[in-house]
Amino acid sequence: MTSIALRRFAHAAVGALIPGVGGRWATDVFSRTRALGTEPDNVLPLGARRFTIEGNPDVSGGYLWGDDGPTALLVHGWGADSTSMYSLITPLRELGYRVAAFDAPAHGVSEGKQATMTQYTAAVRAALDSLGGARVIVAHSLGSIAAVGAVALRPEEPVDCVALVAPTCTLTAVLESWSKGELRLARPIVDRIYRELHRRNGVPVSHWDVVGLGRDLDIPVLAIHDPDDPVVPFCEAENVVAGLRDARLLTAPGRGHMGILMSPEVKSAISAFVAEHGTRTGETIP
Repeated sequence: MTSIALRRFAHAAVGALIPGVGGRWATDVFSRTRALGTEPDNVLPLGARRFTIEGNPDVSGGYLWGDDGPTALLVHGWGADSTSMYSLITPLRELGYRVAAFDAPAHGVSEGKQATMTQYTAAVRAALDSLGGARVIVAHSLGSIAAVGAVALRPEEPVDCVALVAPTCTLTAVLESWSKGELRLARPIVDRIYRELHRRNGVPVSHWDVVGLGRDLDIPVLAIHDPDDPVVPFCEAENVVAGLRDARLLTAPGRGHMGILMSPEVKSAISAFVAEHGTRTGETIP
């Protein structure tokens, strides 16, 4: 029996014999942030300085490139860390922004091996509070939900525009796809995951929805997605754009889910979008 088959059998057996334990175990697996169980060295990235994130128990700080100009915040995806976004630093710096990034709870140099979307979103909000806000936000994959959720929690603080790269629209879609993947979880176990995630997050899984969270935001949004993305289906970006007030969709064929972040064409598209929407009053960015 292969390792995958053994894992399927184990989850099915525990779920049938001890349903509560099976549900919690499956939820733990779904909530993991470190596929290899490793943590990178806490080394200051080239050209960056540290900044402190106040008031959050899961994230203590991040990295900042540049001292002047408005702030652009980079939000990485689930299972990655801030290094996955570094290719976007130079294009944003060339537009005059200081650029900030941090490792989400239980990601990168942040402690832990599991996280919730509540923790993720709270960390983005705390980073924005500690930075004095951000005029531009660029988020990847599941980080899109956390980024839009954090912006929605700070309606008094202006954000000029948001770029979502290979965005996930809903956590529900992620969970349903994951449960049908290699573990092939039975429906009763999946239903218990929903209940356990509700308990851990304090809100139902359906709460984590870019459209639901961002429907009232009057902010230009750019979604960029590979139509053949093997990780997040293209329809997720289509749903984001269909549901938000001022959103448009660009395709990036053949770029993949992670490679899209390093694509010259994608970086150029984000730069053009930020240059167009990065200020609302027509002033020149210092």
